[in-house]
Amino acid sequence: MLAMITQFFVNAADTFMVGRVADKDIATVSQAALGLGMPLFWAIGGFFSAVSFGTQAMTARRYAEGNMDKAGQVLFNSLTVATLAGVFGMVVGYFMTPLAVSFLATASPEQAQLGSDYTQLRMLGVPAMVVTFSFKAFFDGIGKTHVHLWAALTMNVVNVVINYFLIYGYPSLGIPEMGLYGAGIASALTTYIGSVIMLAVSLRPEYLQKYNFYRLAHRSKAIMSSIVRLMIPSGSATVILMLGFLLFMRFVGEIDAAEGGNVNSAATKAIMDTAALCFMPLIAFGTATATAVSQSLGAGKPNLAARYGWESVRVGILAMIVIGAAFVLYPEQIISIWAPNDPAVAAAGASSLRMIATALPLMVVGLVLSQALYGAGANTYVMLVEGALHFGVLVPLSWLLGPRLGYGMEGVWLAATVYVNLLGLAMGIKFLSKGWRHIRL
Repeated sequence: MLAMITQFFVNAADTFMVGRVADKDIATVSQAALGLGMPLFWAIGGFFSAVSFGTQAMTARRYAEGNMDKAGQVLFNSLTVATLAGVFGMVVGYFMTPLAVSFLATASPEQAQLGSDYTQLRMLGVPAMVVTFSFKAFFDGIGKTHVHLWAALTMNVVNVVINYFLIYGYPSLGIPEMGLYGAGIASALTTYIGSVIMLAVSLRPEYLQKYNFYRLAHRSKAIMSSIVRLMIPSGSATVILMLGFLLFMRFVGEIDAAEGGNVNSAATKAIMDTAALCFMPLIAFGTATATAVSQSLGAGKPNLAARYGWESVRVGILAMIVIGAAFVLYPEQIISIWAPNDPAVAAAGASSLRMIATALPLMVVGLVLSQALYGAGANTYVMLVEGALHFGVLVPLSWLLGPRLGYGMEGVWLAATVYVNLLGLAMGIKFLSKGWRHIRL
């Protein structure tokens, strides 16, 4: 959880720091641009980083079976897939970004230009991102979750330092103020630093000798095929998730275009980052649960696997009750942390943040149990549910309640609240069934 929170701040630092650019208008439009850039980056990078789901599930099974050499073989083949997939994702993402952003950026031309420049820079870091997730999945699968924590902490510190110099400039060193463009450079560089750290850890004798990762004899088409087979539905679910939110942002931009400005788009980005402080730890909690579920199934204990899932949900709901209360009581103050230079942003997003608080309990159910189902190998179910809810509920309902019927920003966030609650119900019903207990990997 600490690693994922720290990883979140690597991305959130961009929003936080460009929101403090002296020019209020530039700060607001930069945050509006990030509202498009980050989901688009995660749509591409997240799809290929889904190599982690198969890697973690298979590693955990082999580890629980006591076959360390086979666990190391999983990582070797995962890294092979990750390297090829990451390079392909970088090329596709870089060249599709301008067209995608021009379609999605309805708030202002400035949003489109900044969003395109920033996202193309981030796409250059996709290979490192995918490789890092491959390493992370292996270490999570053997229970060494602290490895990614230390990598994420280092990435976060480095990112903030580089961000400071490139966003605000440092004339005495000849560094000009680059704003959001500088943030993109810093984040891309930081991603490569993270992958180098993970590689360095894997070369330590305690891991290298025990798991024998780097042997050409480990190459296996069957394992690579299994990883890709599990990656495609998991990655597709990520793409569906991000496409839904990109269209969601487009509808918010249409509201901004009608009103003039970028305030609603900036407020939506601030709400998304605030909500991410909830769902990133929940995804991490779910990832830990997925490891426990996979190891329990590998040890032939399906009832224990189910107990892990429900216990994680219970603990998560207790935590979200406290966080939800803060959302209800202090919405403007929370949003102002992200956008301190423009009070209109906090005012625009306050009621929507209160609305999100009502969805937090079922957000726990949806996010934790979807990760648990990934650990069991039920990846296709998660993908199909995400697709149905995004394009059957979130996208049409946010369009209907937002720009179409004129309920504004509150309308689109009401649609998001409905989506989150339905996701929780769908994952809870699936986990209650027993079919996932018998999936073989």
